[in-house]
Amino acid sequence: MTANLDLLSRALDATSYAMMVTAADGTIVHVNRAFTQVTGWSPEEAVGRTPSLLGSGRQDVDFYEAMWQSMRQKGQWQGEIWNRRKDGEAFLEFLTVDAVRDGADEITHFVAVFSELGERILREQRISYLAFHDDLTGLPNRTLFMDRLERAVSLARRKGAQLAVLMLDLDGFKAVNDTFGHEAGDLLLKAVSNRLKDCLRESDTVSRLGGDEFAVLLPVVEGAKGAMQTAQRMLATLRRPVILAGEEISIGASLGVALMSSPTSAAGDLLKQADRATYRVKRGGKGDIAFFEDETNLPRGKAASA
Repeated sequence: MTANLDLLSRALDATSYAMMVTAADGTIVHVNRAFTQVTGWSPEEAVGRTPSLLGSGRQDVDFYEAMWQSMRQKGQWQGEIWNRRKDGEAFLEFLTVDAVRDGADEITHFVAVFSELGERILREQRISYLAFHDDLTGLPNRTLFMDRLERAVSLARRKGAQLAVLMLDLDGFKAVNDTFGHEAGDLLLKAVSNRLKDCLRESDTVSRLGGDEFAVLLPVVEGAKGAMQTAQRMLATLRRPVILAGEEISIGASLGVALMSSPTSAAGDLLKQADRATYRVKRGGKGDIAFFEDETNLPRGKAASA
């Protein structure tokens, strides 16, 4: 019998999966070597305690009650759970718990087997995030912006509503990079991103398309007047000086606007139209607003024609 127990113990230690065996009441009676490697708790420290020594505080009481109910009624539980190592670091694991029953079908022990998911999950989340967001500013990138724009165009078409696309190029950004370096330029882009977000509603989207070029989607807008008000707000906030490396830096922006004026408008065309209007502003002296085409009762601002 002793030989069999010794063999079982060595077999558990040989597996790469962390394992923990508890009595029916939850008291830990055995852990393997992988358990210690993952959690930092030695067998001497873990045995006699309960699995609560791994508690991360990220799951509530209801979560654990549902887990124990499943284990006692179904004899098994499986899922992802956050636990905490001995040094306090939280980690995500995939956990499987199975009940061990005696000849009378009474639960005598639980065997928990888990593998750490943290690094893989975080890596996958990071890859997924970067597929749709700008790494520097955290804003949606071109891919995510176009997806939201296409959805907004479809919705506006069904409801007979109007939306606007704004394109914005910073004025003088190259001079900042040349004078203060690319690190200062990156800080400036982050500051610009935060200011633009503060100008918009929660339903709006601001995206960094690349370099110092930003795009804004206003999925609901009250015609040219509403678009102009947002554009003026954005230009005003960007004209306020930014403090970088102890220096007060003043920049501005050139901004183009395209309105969805027809049910046949396409998302890609609207972005191109806003870009053309922005180019016209920059060619005409920078620091102003232009609409892609003349509108009835167009508010103050330059009107760029196609």
